[in-house]
Amino acid sequence: MTDPVIVLGGGPAGATAALALARAGFPCHLLERSAAPDDKVCGEFLSPEAVAFLDGLDFPWDRAEAVPIRNLRLHQGRRTLSFALPFEGRTVGRRTLDAWLQRAASRAGATVERDVHVRSIARVQERFLLDADSSLREAKILVLATGKHGVGTFHPRQTRRDRSLIGWKMNFHRIGRSLSQDLASTLALFFFRGGYGGVVRTGQDVLTISLLIRSTAFKQHRHFRLGFLHALADECPMLKDVLSQTEPLWSQPKTISNLPYGHCDDAAQSGLFPVGDQFAVLPSFTGTGIAFAMLSGHLAATYAARAMPCTDGSCEQRYTDEARAKAALVLRHAMRLHDLLQRPFFTAFAMVALRLIPPLLPFVARRTRLASFPQLPRVADAA
Repeated sequence: MTDPVIVLGGGPAGATAALALARAGFPCHLLERSAAPDDKVCGEFLSPEAVAFLDGLDFPWDRAEAVPIRNLRLHQGRRTLSFALPFEGRTVGRRTLDAWLQRAASRAGATVERDVHVRSIARVQERFLLDADSSLREAKILVLATGKHGVGTFHPRQTRRDRSLIGWKMNFHRIGRSLSQDLASTLALFFFRGGYGGVVRTGQDVLTISLLIRSTAFKQHRHFRLGFLHALADECPMLKDVLSQTEPLWSQPKTISNLPYGHCDDAAQSGLFPVGDQFAVLPSFTGTGIAFAMLSGHLAATYAARAMPCTDGSCEQRYTDEARAKAALVLRHAMRLHDLLQRPFFTAFAMVALRLIPPLLPFVARRTRLASFPQLPRVADAA
């Protein structure tokens, strides 16, 4: 049996695409690898564009224990700078966000199937053939939402070969009162040789630390649960406070390697709509990852709806052009800065410059944002 549309992956990008298609009356089948929504290697920051989009979906912020983020604090060693952000963001745990979006897609009419492991994808004539747990699934249109890595050799990524980057994340709970107050409405970014990281509350009693680390810097600590954090805490007092005033929530941190930052699709393929990190991997410090995931998911739904009666590939190309234009706004200004933030001499210089010229921070923040997208055209209007 052939499904008109298969959405592969139930994160913000895939679930948003499935929700938009289902609300417009287009049948789609969402396949998710995890048996239940789980935590991901993600900073869990929702930019104001993402907040506005979720507002339009009536997302239950209070029940999700969303934390408003109005301030940014920068740490390099013992140097600290604090700023009011030129916008308000929020944080929500990925487990909570993914679960809600998947339920919303299911309620709207999408078929959501979890614990499905797709081993390979092949194109057979005008259809996609997915090998899932020794059974075959076929689709005319495939929305590819599998995150930073693909499925086998299908849809290869343009990995930057000059370095290997690792994403690292650990959640903590039982937060001490003084630390909880210190991080109220504040995102803390810290810089170290070979990477950068962030600390933020993602719930009433949950705190997350996310790191981006060069593999060479992480190598000697990879066998120790919090070894790298303890090494960083010797030069960053804020991390020492976190380690002394919290308890780890998980037995082991979550990691992901060989991150293809800077990848951005430029060639459309008939019937294929890569979304989120499958389309473009934006620098972590910008906090635009989840926003772009939902934006591209909604765009993919719009053009997938148009592509069903149309087979000339024009809808796929228009999707690619529009999604690439959105991602390029961030990549153009952020990729060089992403590289420089991993170098101590640059972050030391940047801290001095920001102290002397405080308006630099809001300028950079605005230049690394996605354009607002709460008024995207409805999928039904595009059909």
